[in-house]
Amino acid sequence: MAWFLALQGPAQPSHQSSVYELQDSTDIDGLAQELVSAVTLDRVVPIPAMLPQGARKRQKVTLYVRPAAWGMWTFYELSDEDRRQLMKDNPLLNAIQQHQREHNPQGGGVNPLLGQAGPGVR
Repeated sequence: MAWFLALQGPAQPSHQSSVYELQDSTDIDGLAQELVSAVTLDRVVPIPAMLPQGARKRQKVTLYVRPAAWGMWTFYELSDEDRRQLMKDNPLLNAIQQHQREHNPQGGGVNPLLGQAGPGVR
């Protein structure tokens, strides 16, 4: 089960947020306390995160977040199966895949989300 941090700024519409997968070693309770204390001091909090680099590869990174600049943050946990189901049911990804199938039926092309060549493209 992976933990995620969703950050929503005051200027963003309520249905949009930035979401980051946290590293497995992240102390969620400690990070939450640090975010809360950093708001009043307006200081930066380092957040250990994972960024996707391909279908199965992720890179460990550190995000530096100013909690005072965000209106809200939320932690949540998803299993791998939950993540797969969310991706499967995502209307944006389904529309992109449909567009790719219609405009390039042989497969290939560049993945618009990852900027990587698809199967069969060299």
